[in-house]
Amino acid sequence: MKYKHKHGTTNEIIQQEEKAILLAVDRALSSSSNSQTVGKNGELPILDFLGRYLPPTFKVASGHFITPKGNLSPQIDIMVMDSRYPLLSQNIDGSVLAMLHSIIYTIEVKTNITSIDVKKICDNTKKIQLLFNEVDQFVSDDGWAAPRINSIAYRCRNKLETIENSFKEHSDPERYFSDMTILRFSRNDGVKIKDSGCELHFEPIEDPISMQEEYDIPETEFKGDYLFGTRASYTPLSDFYYHLVQNGYYILGDRDFSFNDLGRHVMEYMSWSTASWGDILE
Repeated sequence: MKYKHKHGTTNEIIQQEEKAILLAVDRALSSSSNSQTVGKNGELPILDFLGRYLPPTFKVASGHFITPKGNLSPQIDIMVMDSRYPLLSQNIDGSVLAMLHSIIYTIEVKTNITSIDVKKICDNTKKIQLLFNEVDQFVSDDGWAAPRINSIAYRCRNKLETIENSFKEHSDPERYFSDMTILRFSRNDGVKIKDSGCELHFEPIEDPISMQEEYDIPETEFKGDYLFGTRASYTPLSDFYYHLVQNGYYILGDRDFSFNDLGRHVMEYMSWSTASWGDILE
């Protein structure tokens, strides 16, 4: 076996991780329609994978984050965090309350995605992005400081075309940017390679009108200055992981938070609980 992964081929190591994840999900779902073995939305296998593979720079958990103004995020399946930040709380089930400044990625997980799920994911993306905007450094047209919002699905219940149309309709990449990974195509898509999937993505374009005319691309494939595309992959989990690690480092590099910065950020979320003796004693 060649351990160096060659571009444009199956990543054999991650392929085995994919198979193990899908087997665990399928086994859990077949044993109970409301199984907690893989988590409410199926997040536990991905959490386990990321916990084993991510470098110690990052940590992962389910839960919520809170903004410096005290606003609480929706429940998030997976948060990838800067491991230098402390947690504000951790529950017995492993879920956490994190500081917004620590968030690098939020990831929504679906076991068998439908077009209705896609709309809900896009709606949640908008809510989460609005909370990100409470940190001035995260608001930028061309910077990398802001956290990324992604989603991942194990399987696709609808045909891919249906999922694509829903993603294009409900996404707003100029304000709320998000990618979606699907580990396995729908059986109805008739793909030649059985164990394959894809990523749904909007690519920023400098001159969309010229590109549209030059390559005869339908106008429906554009949203503002972004071009929609679906990238097929032999091992989608490999590309998902690759993007997460690479972009995670770019994000941390652009933020350039020093330990002094981290200390100041902690002060925005935590306060001393010092009390006067008169308040405590009778």
